[in-house]
Amino acid sequence: MPNKEQLSKTCLAERERLLQKHVGNLSTDSALSLSQIDEIIEKLENEYKQFLSNLWEQVRNGDSRSLDDILDKRYNRYVLNMEYAKDIRVSQAAAEEITLWEQITNSNYRDIEHLNALVSAYARDLLAHITQDFMEDVK
Repeated sequence: MPNKEQLSKTCLAERERLLQKHVGNLSTDSALSLSQIDEIIEKLENEYKQFLSNLWEQVRNGDSRSLDDILDKRYNRYVLNMEYAKDIRVSQAAAEEITLWEQITNSNYRDIEHLNALVSAYARDLLAHITQDFMEDVK
């Protein structure tokens, strides 16, 4: 059975793989819609939870709780969501709106890059919170 340090490294490697897969190559040509952002985050979270579920089966050591039981600290993720939600909404609106100046200077990509950076940061923080919840219960 892997120790906590090995588990932590395994989780980090999987998080990085998933982040690269889902937010590593976001379009810089056009802004993501809020529903696309929600979809990306949901897929990312579901895939990571599936990974953790498989890992939990290997390390549960007779613990009868389900993965959902040990990931019960959703309040932290709710607060995280609230912290990012406003900034993402504002950034998404700015990225979607192409002003006359941005048309002339072809500079709307900056707004899109800012939105993508926020989405990536949110995704990274979300997976870190889920990992923290998971690791707190691993003996």
